[in-house]
Amino acid sequence: MNIVICGLGYVGVTAAASLLKDGHSVTGIDINVDKVAAVNAGQSPVSEPEVSELLAAGLADGRLAADTDVTAHLAGADLVFVCVGTPSTPAGGHDMRYVEAVANELGAAIAGMPGRADPLLIVFRSTVQPGSMEGLILPALENAAGEAPGGKYEIAFNPEFLRESTAVADYFAPPKIVIGEREPGITKRLLGVYDGIDAPVFELPFGAAEMVKLTDNAFHALKVSFGNEVGRIALDLGVDPQAVIDVFLADTKLNISPYYFRPGGPFGGSCLPKDVRAINALAGARGVQVPVMASMLPSNEAHKDYLAGRVLDGLKPGGSVLLLGLSFKSATDDLRESPLVDLAETLIGKGVDLKIYDPDLKGRELIGANLRFIEERLPHLSRLLIAELSEAPDPDLIVIGKRMGDVEAALAPDAARIDFVSL
Repeated sequence: MNIVICGLGYVGVTAAASLLKDGHSVTGIDINVDKVAAVNAGQSPVSEPEVSELLAAGLADGRLAADTDVTAHLAGADLVFVCVGTPSTPAGGHDMRYVEAVANELGAAIAGMPGRADPLLIVFRSTVQPGSMEGLILPALENAAGEAPGGKYEIAFNPEFLRESTAVADYFAPPKIVIGEREPGITKRLLGVYDGIDAPVFELPFGAAEMVKLTDNAFHALKVSFGNEVGRIALDLGVDPQAVIDVFLADTKLNISPYYFRPGGPFGGSCLPKDVRAINALAGARGVQVPVMASMLPSNEAHKDYLAGRVLDGLKPGGSVLLLGLSFKSATDDLRESPLVDLAETLIGKGVDLKIYDPDLKGRELIGANLRFIEERLPHLSRLLIAELSEAPDPDLIVIGKRMGDVEAALAPDAARIDFVSL
């Protein structure tokens, strides 16, 4: 294919080199004349393994060129990749000036372009905040082009997952391929670029695809910060931090797995809250700063407040709620630090007519710490618990706090509900 790349920074130049290696023809566009001159000489304007060699080979084959103006290169293009920078603003957001400028430039060029048999696919790869494709980029293109997508052009969002120093290798062996689409299935041609690359492909709405990129990078930063905090505590204790992390990483059932990565309820139970407090106390007693770990419990409390707010929002004063579940997870009667107990406390305090159905609980059989905890938090639990769903007919809202397959299936399909197991 004939591919135009707008932006010859790290992402754009790496993409150009990789596409040349895959046999495509590439025209690079950048307002920086030095970058354009370097590429036209078969040299990389950035230091990245393999890139200069691949650019030189593409130039020798007559498949590489660069320019400062995109207008003359669109008519013969099959695909346009937009790879311009989105640096931080003083407030911490993305500076979208360069992306918007390219959208305006491409739109103006499209306006003067003759009709095409197939729309020109414009693929944005720049990291942007969710809502940017629909709220900024598409309107800019439409305004400059004088028409909506679907005729002369189509748009997509295709974030990159490349690491500097291994970018070319990552291009051909990515962890995933993410494509944000305006409508499902309309950017199938983009998949042709990735023919022969073995990676799962996810076609998503724009907002979800934009959010994936930010989520990945935030988690990578979290991993580095968490690992360094473990290291600081271990070193202060005279423990080998690498030995600790090696064992931690060996657990792919729970630690490095999707098990706990689910947007849903807060964490609770007798272990996680207690041990998060313990490791923070250990660090504090030794004067070791661990701000990531210190934020875990406040973050969990904030999530509890968020979920309670979702229940109360729109619920009429004195409204009735059926809460499915009270113990901290299914198949256990452990109520200690259950976030559902916190939710029940909040709802009762707000005057909600609350009923709780939890087949894992048998109130009179609670003993020990479990019994003491619930006597302190919900001393009138027996008045709230119901043995049959028929004891709570037609509640204003059903809150699913624990997964109960048969029970959920038996609920009225049109009943208002909030699922806290999977947000």
